[in-house]
Amino acid sequence: MLNDDDRRTIAELERRIHLSDPDFAARMDGTHRDVPFPVVAVLCAALFILVPPAMLLFGWPGLVVVLDLFVAGVVVVLVRRHLRR
Repeated sequence: MLNDDDRRTIAELERRIHLSDPDFAARMDGTHRDVPFPVVAVLCAALFILVPPAMLLFGWPGLVVVLDLFVAGVVVVLVRRHLRR
């Protein structure tokens, strides 16, 4: 068990950490959640929805355009996530 002096010392250290590096303290407390929006999953759902109408309305060229836009969107998302690290 810790005595009162040790508890005060630990509380002072925690207070200093919170003041000097609040991001680190939030990560250690478990209160900081950085969950990215599932953009790739949304793009896949949009692709699933858009392929049939594009094929019916525009044929193969429409399908190629939709697939190109999908690939470009996924690449943009992945590059932005990689650059944030």
